[in-house]
Formats: sequence, C-alpha cells, structure tokens
Amino acid sequence: MAKHTPQQWQELVKLQQKSELSVTDFCREHTIVPKSFYYHQSKALKTEATSGFSQAIIKPDIPAPITQKGQTITLATSIGDLVFPAQISTKIIIDVIKGLQS
Repeated sequence: MAKHTPQQWQELVKLQQKSELSVTDFCREHTIVPKSFYYHQSKALKTEATSGFSQAIIKPDIPAPITQKGQTITLATSIGDLVFPAQISTKIIIDVIKGLQS
C-alpha cells in the first residue's frame, strides 16, 4: 500500500464525497485502510472548518418519494390553473414557468 501525501489525501477525501460510494466501498476500490481514510478525512474537515469556507457538493436531483396518491400542485396563471401531480420534477415546473414568462 502506497503512502499518500497530504495533498493526495485531500483529493481522495473529495473524490469519495463525490463518488456516492460508502467509505468502506471507496476504500476497498482504492486499497486504502478505512481507519487511515477516516483519520485523513477528519483532518481535512478540520482544515476546511478553520479556513472559513465550506465545500458545497452538488448531487443530481433525486425525485421525492410519492407520499400519498392524489396530492397535486396547482399553479394559478392568467390563462387558468395548471395542476401537476405532487411527484413531478421541479425542473419541469421551472420549465413551465419559464415558458409562461416568454
């Protein structure tokens, strides 16, 4: 197992956060001892906390689970009410609103 530099550990921590893999699976794929990973992850988070900046991780939209059948979202417009199922993607609603504005 290769010894990683502090910069490499920072990159590995960022890579794991973006990967959507558990730490265990990530470590297995990169032949890293999980205990070492957690140690360096903790150091990276402490460094991040003292820097005054936080890293924002953008994940793809995941549709919300359907809670109850029959729930709807109603959008009142000048041409009438538009009714959408509650589980509709927010992107679709945004696109509809943009289309109404043009």
